[in-house]
Amino acid sequence: MSNNTKHFEVPIDEQRVVRASVDEPMSPTSRSKVIVFIPGFKGFKDWGGWPWFCGELAKAGHRVHRLNPSMCGVGPSLDSFDEPERFAQQTLGHDVEDLETFLLRPEVGSDEVILLGHSRGGIVAALTAAASSQVAGVITMGTPDALLRLSDEEIEEWQSRGKREVVNARTGEVLYQHLAVLEDYLDQEEFYNAPQALAKAAVPVLAIHGEADPSVESSCATRLLEDVDSDLARKVLIAGAGHTFGMVHPFSDPSPHAEQMLEVITDWLQEKWPR
Repeated sequence: MSNNTKHFEVPIDEQRVVRASVDEPMSPTSRSKVIVFIPGFKGFKDWGGWPWFCGELAKAGHRVHRLNPSMCGVGPSLDSFDEPERFAQQTLGHDVEDLETFLLRPEVGSDEVILLGHSRGGIVAALTAAASSQVAGVITMGTPDALLRLSDEEIEEWQSRGKREVVNARTGEVLYQHLAVLEDYLDQEEFYNAPQALAKAAVPVLAIHGEADPSVESSCATRLLEDVDSDLARKVLIAGAGHTFGMVHPFSDPSPHAEQMLEVITDWLQEKWPR
């Protein structure tokens, strides 16, 4: 995080608020873009290497916002799940509403935004791109082509118990997802189709994936792009990279895989928007 980082909140309704940070570009140019970063499931804007990562994009000349969706479970603490009751009810619909509301804020300062999503955040980016004319491009990182990747038995257990356990591997903390989250997904499954949303958006899409991702198989990047016009779609696999591209929480040193991903992103932005 740099001295050029500012923090603010965006109310969604009386109960929900998006917490945001923005890294201002060191040297803005005509090629500077406005980028909005959306973290993944159990992720948050201040997790591990994300402040460093977004700060590096700002050093490259871009204005980079990073968000905590209003229902992600990480509240005023900014680094722990101090709102587990929100996490338990978080749906993709909540996240898309958050992002659509955020894009209309004057703090964003652009009607041409690049959405950058990690894992689940990439699905949120895809769905928002299909619905918002402000989105000029989408970058996904380790993103699945579908949110619900459970067996029939796991779904039946969730339905019979009325909730699903989600263990935070880093802390051992047990969180829950309510049955309403599953019911929402099943009801909205057609709307929550990320490949179709990216095709509908008709904007440039860069899908980056770690070849050694143990959480989301790298073939998902191919499926995400299968309906996108070939002139707009690009897939980049990073050899040896895992789901977080070598970044850990708390942050330690910059990882080679994350640095490689930064280079891929900055080169792609320069190629697609040369002026």
